[in-house]
Amino acid sequence: MEAHASAATGNGTSASATPTSASASLDNSLTVSAGASVGNDQLGAAIEVSAKTGTVAGAAAGLDGNNVFVEASYSDTTEAHLTVDGTAKVEGCGVSAGLDAYAKTGTEVEAHLQAGQNGVAAGAEASIGNAVGVDAEGTVALRGVEASAGAGVSIGEHLEAGGSAEATFRDGKATVALAGDVAALIGVEADVKVTVDTKQVVADSLAVAAASEKAAHVVADTSVKAADVVVSGATSVAKDAGKALDKAGKDAGNAMKKAGKGIKKAFHF
Repeated sequence: MEAHASAATGNGTSASATPTSASASLDNSLTVSAGASVGNDQLGAAIEVSAKTGTVAGAAAGLDGNNVFVEASYSDTTEAHLTVDGTAKVEGCGVSAGLDAYAKTGTEVEAHLQAGQNGVAAGAEASIGNAVGVDAEGTVALRGVEASAGAGVSIGEHLEAGGSAEATFRDGKATVALAGDVAALIGVEADVKVTVDTKQVVADSLAVAAASEKAAHVVADTSVKAADVVVSGATSVAKDAGKALDKAGKDAGNAMKKAGKGIKKAFHF
């Protein structure tokens, strides 16, 4: 089992710019956390508690390759979280589940947009007031296909609204996702996301094709060898039959000669 604890304070303000993008951030917050985890390569579980207070804000815009993006966020909250995660993996397949129980007060706003050769993804969310709630998510991965679903509920004197949609293709992975929630006093959220790793699908297809080709060669080789055995056997049988017929012919000829001599002798020819 491993245990950890940490505390961190915000680093003030910062800004940066490149020929294709610019960003700025403000972090005036304090965060503390502690947790523990157990497990191995196949099974694992972790639990963590954390608390955060203060203001965090950021904005960024620019180009990422052939994609344009805009992001903005603002958070002035005091909140506490209890999170639990579990995973299980066997032979390229896995299952994971997570739960986040929280209590928070304050204001949060977030918006993002990405558009370009990799697809389109956009969304916005806002939360104002006091709330306690629970969010849960589960994911199932089978080789190159991964699907996840989540749901949550929150109760309190708060107003919360948001929604997002995504249809992207990046690094060989195609993702389609829908998420939405509208809440006042009682909030309900539902998310669905599916990702397909086309590289893994192609790799599996090539593996199947290679195995099929190898099997075809084995069948062909076996068929040829079997045909050789049949032809060889037939040839051997034909040769044996020819020898037998030849011997029978010779024996019949000899017998006829002997019979002729006997007839000549009997009639004194």
